[in-house]
Amino acid sequence: MRPDSLDDSAALAMELLDIVPKVLRQMHTDALNSEILAEPDREDLSEIRTTSGQLSLLRILIERKCCMMQELARQLGVTPSTVTAMVKRLQAQGYLERSRDEADWRTVWVKPTARAQHLVQLYDRGRLASLERRLARLSETEREHLVAALPALRHLIEG
Repeated sequence: MRPDSLDDSAALAMELLDIVPKVLRQMHTDALNSEILAEPDREDLSEIRTTSGQLSLLRILIERKCCMMQELARQLGVTPSTVTAMVKRLQAQGYLERSRDEADWRTVWVKPTARAQHLVQLYDRGRLASLERRLARLSETEREHLVAALPALRHLIEG
């Protein structure tokens, strides 16, 4: 369903809610199956078994260097038990390390490994290459429309 006019906010909202997740899913799939990257890099990506939620968790850790489990749950908008399951899986894959706080043993700190940093860099390269390929298929006019829409899209995510 395409909005017929700029006044049809509900239709525009539905269109955005439909298309944005699809684009992101396609880029995620392309990044994990990326044939664009050099052979050794592609091999690293083919071995991962992470979801977009786990990649978000790794991004938070890479940005913050170290984080408490409770803070990860809050940042991701999930329950502590969900974060615990994600952390256990990523730790088993060698993407992060857990440690107990020396002053309060109940507090668990999580930090990314060098392997996690490498994984996120490879994933980002694959995702970027996917989007660049898709953008290259657009006409000049379509690309101009996207460029013109960027300020409005940025405004959507501000406060």
